[in-house]
Amino acid sequence: MRRLSLCSLLLLTAAPAKATEYFDIGLHGRVQVSDVVVVARVVDPALALVSVERVLKGDAPKQITLVAYVDGFAVPAQRKLLVANARELMFLTKKGDAYAPVQDQYGRMTVNGAQLVDSFRAESRNLSQTIASIQRLVAVQARVARGVAEADAAYVVALKDSDVELQMWALWTAKDRIKVPSPALADALLASWPTAKKVGPVLGSWNAAGLVANTVVTWRLQRAAPFFAKILTTSGSGDERAWAAMALGGAGDREYLPVLRRVAAEDTHTQARALAYSGIMDILGPDSLGDLRLGAKDSDEQVRAQAVVDSYNLLEFGHPEPRWPPPSDALIAAVRTFLTEMQRDQARLVSDNAKSMLAMIERQRP
Repeated sequence: MRRLSLCSLLLLTAAPAKATEYFDIGLHGRVQVSDVVVVARVVDPALALVSVERVLKGDAPKQITLVAYVDGFAVPAQRKLLVANARELMFLTKKGDAYAPVQDQYGRMTVNGAQLVDSFRAESRNLSQTIASIQRLVAVQARVARGVAEADAAYVVALKDSDVELQMWALWTAKDRIKVPSPALADALLASWPTAKKVGPVLGSWNAAGLVANTVVTWRLQRAAPFFAKILTTSGSGDERAWAAMALGGAGDREYLPVLRRVAAEDTHTQARALAYSGIMDILGPDSLGDLRLGAKDSDEQVRAQAVVDSYNLLEFGHPEPRWPPPSDALIAAVRTFLTEMQRDQARLVSDNAKSMLAMIERQRP
């Protein structure tokens, strides 16, 4: 089990997703999971038959029959039906003798002249630019499959590329493919920080700077600590300081505990304080409960809620690569006591998460 993050916290308190809601896996994700990517023209909507005009990935036949191409849970007005003679960019997976779009109808983008209508974006995409990005993604994703050294080099190339689609692919996936980055890859990751701050809001709900921070946490990249400590003392952006606090803690260097404790206690930005406490937990592990108790007294419910989640994280139950010794019975009891207290918090965000964390402990350590 991975540690719960701030995003996990939000998921725990959100209403259940409807059947018609999909997580945006991005252009790079659609390319990755597709067996074939094609530009095709609809020949017969009734038979779901399309004629392939251009193959961008895989080995596609000249004509394809589609299955599962309409979301049956969507209301009729929202269903994306096939239209005779319409051109579409399709991301497809093989199903027997037929093909199904990735995420049902969301694996299809309508071609409108030189533009693409993307189901996940309000604004259209440029067709030729998107095709060029797909071709680059196919190439670098193929390199990753050739071994660790090739994968490391491919991520360096992607992070340095001016194509933000390649950058986002690298930021999303490098931490899962590479366990110990080369110096060149570590440097490329840190060099992408200024760009990441700009492209995140454009390309997805996750700020790309947050993806950099998450990668630093996963890699325990100590060499990054001075870089993010400087940001915490110089940046005027609360959002940037928040992600920098997360990254600094993930780097795991105890020398920078005073910096994080200052941010946790004094920063005017809510998420900067919340992720500073999370960073402290990443450095101290079992010894961070005292700091998290301070976070639980913060005036903002989001900071208190993060402290609640991180009190569970420090136990590392089910963690595939634990950083600390197994928690003692005394530590587990102390965390349970803390969470029991936080169930009485007046903010529902906090109390509900305390209940959820207690339930998770009970399931894993009755």
